[in-house]
Amino acid sequence: MLFNVSQLLREPVGSSRHPVLEPEAPVHRGTVEMIRVPSGVLVRCDADVLIDTTCSRCLAPIATPEHIRFEEIFAQQLDPVTGQRLAEPDDPEAFRIDLNHMIDITEAVRQYTEMATEMQPLCREDCPGICSECGQDLSLGICACDRAPLDSRWAALAGLKLGETG
Repeated sequence: MLFNVSQLLREPVGSSRHPVLEPEAPVHRGTVEMIRVPSGVLVRCDADVLIDTTCSRCLAPIATPEHIRFEEIFAQQLDPVTGQRLAEPDDPEAFRIDLNHMIDITEAVRQYTEMATEMQPLCREDCPGICSECGQDLSLGICACDRAPLDSRWAALAGLKLGETG
């Protein structure tokens, strides 16, 4: 996701470009707007991404669709007219336009995709997960494991059935 901004950097503040955002993992589709600002280029990205992950219950691989949106300023390192090196940005973690006047939004997309990822993704809302004893995927079938309580303090409750009073 590389964009050449050498011409945009030579234009007045406020000039903009709308380059095509080609599908490239994890981006499925989206739009990019680049606006010239005094310190570089403001990048606005609005994209649909597919996040490859695993279900937190049954551990099946899944791809979850998410939407990301960000605005980030990519700081200039060189003056495009004179070639002079410019002062470093105050933030050492700031996104930068490389020395060839190229903007690579791959890292920004990665960071915003990570933030959009669910902490405990599910393949489906009612996923039963896996058996803690044998590892059987319970969405594929019931396992033959004994589900009796292991703690002797709960043994008396094991004999009770719903509706019975003691």
